[in-house]
Amino acid sequence: MNKIFNFKTLVSFSAIAIAGCAALFSVTGIGTLFAGAAVSAMVMAGALELGKLVGVSFLYRYWSEIPKALKSYMLVASIVLIGITSAGIYGYLSSAYAKVAAEPLKMNADIQIYNSQAQTLDEEIKRKTARLDQIISLRGQQENRIDNLIGKSTTGSNTAIRSAQNSLSELNRTATTLQREINQASAQRDSLKARSLTKEVEINTNSDIGTFVYISKAIGVELDTVVKWFILIIVLVFDPLSICLVLAYNFLQKREHVNQAPNKEIKTFAVYDEKPPEEPSNNNVIIEQPKQESPALDPNDPYPQYMTKEETVDVLERWWKRRNGVDINIF
Repeated sequence: MNKIFNFKTLVSFSAIAIAGCAALFSVTGIGTLFAGAAVSAMVMAGALELGKLVGVSFLYRYWSEIPKALKSYMLVASIVLIGITSAGIYGYLSSAYAKVAAEPLKMNADIQIYNSQAQTLDEEIKRKTARLDQIISLRGQQENRIDNLIGKSTTGSNTAIRSAQNSLSELNRTATTLQREINQASAQRDSLKARSLTKEVEINTNSDIGTFVYISKAIGVELDTVVKWFILIIVLVFDPLSICLVLAYNFLQKREHVNQAPNKEIKTFAVYDEKPPEEPSNNNVIIEQPKQESPALDPNDPYPQYMTKEETVDVLERWWKRRNGVDINIF
């Protein structure tokens, strides 16, 4: 019985602790949701939480005795209140996460912007690099043309040489401009990647949500999605577990009450008196008592002082016959 009592105390303590935490989170979450009348909403939510626990205990103890309509309503009301409590817990935990995750989420948005800008610069660098390769190829062709024209050394070729040299100079300027733009774009891209890497390090070293960040990267899911499902898992086992522990406590209490119920005493009534045996004296000498004669019986006396069982039955029989008018000889 001591072990049962100790375990029952543990169950009751666990039920009160979990139900209290669930009520605290739910009441706070509902108060945050109805910020215009936060105190009133929290008082209402607290009363509903208490009523839910009492109602569940009442249903368990008197399920077979209460009317069907009352039983159905209280069962539905308890399930609805479990849903309301779970919604309040979800709102409370989501609000707590939003407060600590505001800065990391902003950093994550900045990282996405930096990565997008860096990707745009990568595309621009590739396009200008391809253009630069074309310019270099054309410049090589112009240089070969100039060499061929110089080798001919004709009068008409001088004009062609000057035209080719002008084209070559233009190609050189274009190539120089493209190379400068490519260098500038590469520097900007490297700067954006460095800033993005710095932001990622700050998020990873954030002690508030660092664990969720690692989980998010490990399973390849966004941070908000990981936290959302984690909160849902907590909600699904929080308030229902407190209700189950309350029912478990009622079960143990009911079983202990049944086990401790006192047995009904069976009362016996003696038909005739018997003298108790004489107790032996200290010197272990038994003194025999003289046998007492039964006193004369008077059938008119309804209360004989000392009779045997057979005598008592005989007197009662005679008294019954005389009462009913039966003429008998009583002597």
